[in-house]
Amino acid sequence: MALAYRGGLLPKVTAALARDGGRFCSVAKFSQPSFLTVRYQTTVSAAEVQPNIGREVKSFKEIPGPMKFPIIGSLFPLRLYKAMDKRAMHKFWEEIIKEYGPTVKMSVPGLPKLVAVSSPDDCETIVRSTMDNPIRPALESLKRVRMKAVDDYFEKKTGLIIENGEEWKRVRTRVQTPMMKPKNVSAYLAEMDMVALEFMERISAFQEANGEMPEDFQVELYKWALESVSLVALGRRLGCLQPNLASDSEQMKLIHSANAIFEGMNDIEMSMKFWKLWETKELRQLQKNHDEFLRIADKRIRETEAELLQKKPDDTSELKLMEELLLTEGLSRKDVVTLILDMLVAGIDTTSHTLGFVLYLLARNPQSQATLQEEIDTVLGDHKGPLLPKHLAQMSYLKAVVKESFRIFPLTLGVGRELVKDTVLSGYLIPKGYMVFTLNMFMSKDESLFPRAEEFVPERWLRHKPLGPIHPYASLPFGTGTRMCIGRRIAEQEIYTFLVRAMQRYNVDYKYQDMDMITRLVFIPSEPLKFSFTERKRT
Repeated sequence: MALAYRGGLLPKVTAALARDGGRFCSVAKFSQPSFLTVRYQTTVSAAEVQPNIGREVKSFKEIPGPMKFPIIGSLFPLRLYKAMDKRAMHKFWEEIIKEYGPTVKMSVPGLPKLVAVSSPDDCETIVRSTMDNPIRPALESLKRVRMKAVDDYFEKKTGLIIENGEEWKRVRTRVQTPMMKPKNVSAYLAEMDMVALEFMERISAFQEANGEMPEDFQVELYKWALESVSLVALGRRLGCLQPNLASDSEQMKLIHSANAIFEGMNDIEMSMKFWKLWETKELRQLQKNHDEFLRIADKRIRETEAELLQKKPDDTSELKLMEELLLTEGLSRKDVVTLILDMLVAGIDTTSHTLGFVLYLLARNPQSQATLQEEIDTVLGDHKGPLLPKHLAQMSYLKAVVKESFRIFPLTLGVGRELVKDTVLSGYLIPKGYMVFTLNMFMSKDESLFPRAEEFVPERWLRHKPLGPIHPYASLPFGTGTRMCIGRRIAEQEIYTFLVRAMQRYNVDYKYQDMDMITRLVFIPSEPLKFSFTERKRT
């Protein structure tokens, strides 16, 4: 956290921090010559800290932003931006920040009252001050779809991703340990490794047939992602890696429906909320795609439930995730089913797109690729069996590669939170009730926060931090705090396992157009993933 004090008060400030149990960390110059920024770690709550800067606060009205009109708010001025494209929202926000600066307010009919910030200190303040009640922007279209599901399937409880407040807290507190405990996730490592090894054979076949990956290699990664996440969500394989999988197979229908759900939500959530007044074509299509996914996924969930019921009372095998959740007090069957559905639909797009970006960056940075391969060779040595948790624990460069990829190609713009009290951000007093959006994507490209920001430098994340300390709130690919992505450890393990097996066997190259991002609720690669994978020569 950073607070501004007049220079003459610094000794008194440090003494006060010591008395309050804080730990003085560092002092840096503030933007005005008469100020210093004091960075510290303390047990003092955000509510106690905020009054200390009240004398320097600017009013909310002083925050810059597009012109606002009655009824339509900032809608007309925003429409004039060339980059106003719901498929390229990062370019739109880039223009907005360039014109209005790092703190911007805007008003759009149908959307929450919004302030966007580009400071990691502000991000930290927001997360800490909303920790007990983290209300984030609701995916209202998906909530509407689930409230109208056939036979009231969701029983008016629409799931962890969508809900806020007490309903969110009720489910989150009960699924936190089963989903996030490292031991629980690592129990699936050997099976994930088998999926990755099978996928390496598919890569080999594509390479031999075409000399590179096919135009639709992203679809192949969707298959890998669904096969991997189903191991955890359903406790079994779905058969996504079968050769010549039919386009009308249940596996491909799940993939296409998940893609369409993300695309549909992006189009609806980024547009005027006419669907709240009448049932639009876009909303009907979202309902159709969601119902298709639900139909197939529910069938698979019931199959897993039937298998669990057949287990003998004296069976001492480890509980599968679904089994553990079903036995958790305070969770209904529909709570568990909804969570499993969300794991499946979210797990297809997110991990596969991340992997596409990581492979692209490794292909464009052969020295980093070689360093990663050297680490993998050193850690695995002559090991012939499945990957073990101890192997991944030793691969610090592997994790740095993934973190650096998330910095350059994040899946989202940042974190959104509704303020639960009046809060000072970048010197402005933001009223309670405003939705504040942290533009971490642009913090990640800030040279003052990340030297050599345009370069792919995984080393910056290593323990000795060769490029200097990294603000813990500057890059948040999985969010942070009590609302951090519940599937984080699962997704990371999937990605690590794939990369270990790919880099152990292949060199990856990419000879085509530079990669950008397309918005589909989350960001996806803009170009076909036509990688070349060549077998490594062993000495």
